[in-house]
Amino acid sequence: MLKHSENKLNSSPPSPSLTAVEPSHPTPEDKPAKLGVQPISLATGGVPRTTSPINPASIAYPSSNTKPPEQAEKYEHEQLEKSNPGLFQALEEAGVYFAYRDAEGSDIIRSTKEDKRNPRNYPKWKRYLIVGLASWLNNLVCLCVSGYSTGAGQIAEEFNVSAEVVTVGLSLYVLGFAIGPLFTAPLSEFFGRRPVYLVSWFIFTCFQIPLALAPNIGTVLVCRFIQGFSGSLANTGGVVHDLFGIRECGLAVAIYALSSVDGPPLGNVVSAFIPPAKGWRWNFWVYLIIFGAHWFIIFFFLPETRDTIIMSRKSQALRAQGFTNVYADHEKDKRKPGYIYKTSLYRPWLFLVKERIVTLSALINGYVYGMIFLSNEAFPLIFGPGNNGHDWDNTGLVNLTFGAYVVGAVIAFAFHPMQERFYQKRSTETGTPNPEARWWISLYGIWLMPLGLMISAWTSYAYLPWIAPLIGFACVGFGFFCIINAILTYVVDGYGHYASSALAGVVFVRNIVGAIFPLFGRQMFERLGNQWALFLLSMLSFLLVSIPFFLYRRGAKVRAKSPYCAENFGKSD
Repeated sequence: MLKHSENKLNSSPPSPSLTAVEPSHPTPEDKPAKLGVQPISLATGGVPRTTSPINPASIAYPSSNTKPPEQAEKYEHEQLEKSNPGLFQALEEAGVYFAYRDAEGSDIIRSTKEDKRNPRNYPKWKRYLIVGLASWLNNLVCLCVSGYSTGAGQIAEEFNVSAEVVTVGLSLYVLGFAIGPLFTAPLSEFFGRRPVYLVSWFIFTCFQIPLALAPNIGTVLVCRFIQGFSGSLANTGGVVHDLFGIRECGLAVAIYALSSVDGPPLGNVVSAFIPPAKGWRWNFWVYLIIFGAHWFIIFFFLPETRDTIIMSRKSQALRAQGFTNVYADHEKDKRKPGYIYKTSLYRPWLFLVKERIVTLSALINGYVYGMIFLSNEAFPLIFGPGNNGHDWDNTGLVNLTFGAYVVGAVIAFAFHPMQERFYQKRSTETGTPNPEARWWISLYGIWLMPLGLMISAWTSYAYLPWIAPLIGFACVGFGFFCIINAILTYVVDGYGHYASSALAGVVFVRNIVGAIFPLFGRQMFERLGNQWALFLLSMLSFLLVSIPFFLYRRGAKVRAKSPYCAENFGKSD
């Protein structure tokens, strides 16, 4: 007999755009009226029964003293084989089972544990391949942020504007990246991941053309904002959650985190020699070719992973076969699109204000991303001509120095198996996921942020070897990855199906700070000098060191007091 288990509806975390709403799991203040569950009188779904219907009284749900709910569902599904073998066979072929009949008389179906079409049941190699592709797309979106900066000097010269005005183009991209998910997160709920990827990537790619042909700085700034807005729809975090449960998502989230850390500095490395050789406009022509090719990769190789969309297709197919009374759980959700959009905008702010974990995570995550994007203004002063730096005239070589962050993050990623073993050991000891264990390696890695900045500060003189500050920045990149990876996994573990809203708040602050920092970076380094500016950033980093230690030691007590974490406290995904 077919085994099954209750399918847990996924809710997608955000990302670099880790944002989504959780329509399948409304909060206490916004739940619709609960649908009653009646004793089952199995539906024909519009197809004549081949045997007599079962007496509803004879198969009513047993009391909790006699049979748990999952066994009751199994009992009802097995009885369906006798009462309506046609429907039973159709459900088995679809990989779903008959759960219950609701108060409106609809027969509710859920995915079975063995259903091969459920994304979480894909072979492990396929799930990691999809995560790798989604993370690479996130990497490309992040790459486009900083690649713009490699031609900043030429843009300022051609349009006769200051360097600060050109920097606004970088900040507007990141601002669009921050605002976009708040307004567009529900699109995945309505249409699925795949259509949103295809449409948003098409827009993202097409807007390389007006940038390459821009007649003035205004066109550049407007197009950069639209690019960031459309690029934010690449919801890698949602894809990761679609494919992996809490206990097994560690490596997948680490891959996603690596793409978020490496993407911005990689943009400088990839685009380092394009403007010097061909001019700044060729940056965008090259991006057009690369991103355009990836649209076809998305079309052919990125499947739909959101389980609610997959279940909708199954129930629609069953209704098309004549079983007109069959629906998936989420299809009976009575909330309107307007309400879902309102929740998408409101709940991240609620979490930022009321949830201590979200506030602290947003604070440290915002600083990390502010540092990453501020580097676009700082590195040309540290390694380029003037400002008491290393005085390199070759802008291509200057942009290659951003690779120090990439190297540091990759080395940190190599330590992830140690972090994962620690987490699994702690979770096995407690019998449930242990979110605080996600912070373990960051307790060591976070020290490399201030120490690395200190090294870079006092070795950035022209008479000292250029490799010295790069070693410091590699240490900073190591710390960046440890912190971002810990935040992503900790918030997902702690908030469960509310993780999307929690991460939306964290990511919003992250990108807002990332948009602001570059605007004052150049002035700070020019007025303080490279050494004292880096020293100041190092001291600010020291102030944030206590956050991972606090959440590691006291996070469980903080979660226990949260109405959103408490619902998920001690539960598996």
